[in-house]
Amino acid sequence: MAGIFTRIVQEGQLEQLNDIYSYGVPWQGSPTVVERFTKLNGLAVLRRDDDGLSDKLMSIIYANWESMASERGVVFLQFVLDMLYPTQNEIVPLWHSKTLASSYPRHVSEKQGQGRFLTSRVRIKIDVAVDIAELSELSPTISRLVPWHIVPEVAVGFSTKDIGLTAAAAGHLYNVANFSPY
Repeated sequence: MAGIFTRIVQEGQLEQLNDIYSYGVPWQGSPTVVERFTKLNGLAVLRRDDDGLSDKLMSIIYANWESMASERGVVFLQFVLDMLYPTQNEIVPLWHSKTLASSYPRHVSEKQGQGRFLTSRVRIKIDVAVDIAELSELSPTISRLVPWHIVPEVAVGFSTKDIGLTAAAAGHLYNVANFSPY
């Protein structure tokens, strides 16, 4: 009788029992367990056709999420971005003009300088070569990874080169009126 019970459990329920066993350390469990706990914590689930690499990435990201409970912030966001898009991301703090402070946040800039103050906003720039459909699915989760007082903006960035083109414009003022009786 014990042999029959053991065989039934091994054939039908062993994988589910292993999943339940892994609930204590979910990042070491099967992809199903990692996905359940990732969703439970509000993180994104990465699905790529890459022979299990995305499952390993999700396990690493979730393990770090759990281990950094009180120290999550922009550093954790940078870690996740480096895991998902290595060398294809940048987090840029945004600055605002002091003279135009009354119209905050319409005049934010990536450039620090005289007459500017550091804002609580960051721009998360992702390279244009990244899969945009995947990025649009992950964007809400990426935005939730920052601390509550940081306002993120996810953008697709591309680099441009200065071609040295200079333009000038000139004009002459004309007054035009319609004096037609109709």
